[in-house]
Amino acid sequence: MNFLRPLRVALLSLCVAPSTAVIADDLLSVYTKALDGNPEYLSVIAAYQQAVEARPLALSKLLPQIGVSGEAETISQTLSGRFFVGGMGGAPVTGADVNRTDAFNSVGYQVGLTQVLFDRGLYLSLDTAELEVSRAGLLTYEAQDALRIGVVEAYFAALSADEELRFAQAEKAAIDAVLTQTRDKAAAGLAAETEVQVAQAQLDLAASALIAAQNGVAVSRVQLELLSGGTRFGALDGLSKTYAPLPPDPDSIDVWIERASNQNLQLKAQKLATEIARKNIDKASGARWPRLDALAAYSYQYAEGGISNGIGAQGNRATDERVGLQLKIPIFTGGAISSAIRAAHAGLTRAEADEAAKRAEALRKVQVAFLNSSAGIAKVRALKQALQSTRASEDAIRVGYEVGTRTNGELLLALRSRYRAERDFAVARYETLMNTLRLKAAAGSLNHADLLAVNGALVH
Repeated sequence: MNFLRPLRVALLSLCVAPSTAVIADDLLSVYTKALDGNPEYLSVIAAYQQAVEARPLALSKLLPQIGVSGEAETISQTLSGRFFVGGMGGAPVTGADVNRTDAFNSVGYQVGLTQVLFDRGLYLSLDTAELEVSRAGLLTYEAQDALRIGVVEAYFAALSADEELRFAQAEKAAIDAVLTQTRDKAAAGLAAETEVQVAQAQLDLAASALIAAQNGVAVSRVQLELLSGGTRFGALDGLSKTYAPLPPDPDSIDVWIERASNQNLQLKAQKLATEIARKNIDKASGARWPRLDALAAYSYQYAEGGISNGIGAQGNRATDERVGLQLKIPIFTGGAISSAIRAAHAGLTRAEADEAAKRAEALRKVQVAFLNSSAGIAKVRALKQALQSTRASEDAIRVGYEVGTRTNGELLLALRSRYRAERDFAVARYETLMNTLRLKAAAGSLNHADLLAVNGALVH
């Protein structure tokens, strides 16, 4: 009697391809959807667009300021009392009693121009605005790198969940087949009842692992959905079976450390923040400097009447033309300038501390990623060999189980070892590839071509 026939049938059934072809999403399609729909990335893009307006806003204050104003009024005036009391040349004058009310319309307009000739604070604000735009641009590139890393991590996590489900299904089917064989052998008097109970216990554990694996797949798809702004994904292209991760290029940790020191995007953005903090000190101190403006103004006023324009006045017209300079020198501002300078110095201290922290973080990330990438390659090679060994061990134990020299417990253990090796091998490949991308991101050299290379390693 061939007790292994149910096991072979179960294993062969796992290799049969489904009759209906499913079009799977690849890494680039997920990344493209994330670019269009990821809320955090879209927020950074909007922040950059907002920051870009800082320069024209600062420049506008140095350009001529032209304004026009006008008014139209209905005015009611009342005048009462004795006027013109006294005299000239010693002649007494008793004056005249006046009690007059006048209602009239008045219109007028003014045109003014102001041009800054010197204002140290405004010139420094323009320099600061240009630095802010550059910093916002770096943060945009950094956000794009973070999105690339996030997409690849979520994509590989989904592939790992798919692999886990496939392994869990295969493991359960294989254990189920062993349980059937054990029952047949027990019925024939070739196996003890305890062996059936052992196999049943292993099957129950495999069923529990299968439920967890199915939930893991659902969770991984939710993560992809959140990352891409609501897009749902089903089947995903997997990593080629022949793919083997390569060592970092160049394979020198010192080179990567130097790159991170000079090119890390977060560090470069923080260096600009430190420079902005220095400008803020100059700008706060510049409030003590005088300001010089050129002024020009023209005004026109027309009133149909009005006691204040002269008793009985009608049709009064007045124009005013002015051209000049205006100098403002702050003498005492209640301590506001000194307070602003102290605050700016504290801001510089904080920015310098943040820059040191970003530098340390960049160096830590690049070193960890390099070491993990290098160790990951060795781990993948070792797990590949371990996978071959576990498969060979399983085959040998299966033959021994068939002829009665091995127990079902040993076969079940061999099955679990094999599937554990397959899981570890798959995860190690994903993690090693991820560490290579993290290394490039930490060094500020991650780009779209790297994503294309990863996508090219997938089976479409």
